[in-house]
Amino acid sequence: MTKELNQVVILEDDKLNFSKTGYLRNSPDVNKPVNYIEGGSITMKGVDFKVLAIPSNGTAVVMEPGKDYDFPGAAYVKEIPLK
Repeated sequence: MTKELNQVVILEDDKLNFSKTGYLRNSPDVNKPVNYIEGGSITMKGVDFKVLAIPSNGTAVVMEPGKDYDFPGAAYVKEIPLK
């Protein structure tokens, strides 16, 4: 039970740090070591490098610049730049 409670607390903290623009080249978040995107739809159009996507409910994927990605049912996607 404690483990579940800790996970809920972490998720609530992450919601405060959601990025709307992620690693888009003109994003204020482009240089962050990690971004969280709410939901499961992500575009890599306007992103200049690969990004590791870790959806809340699935398997990690390396996203390529210029493509669109959908992670059905994901509450959020954790993004880590691969520069």
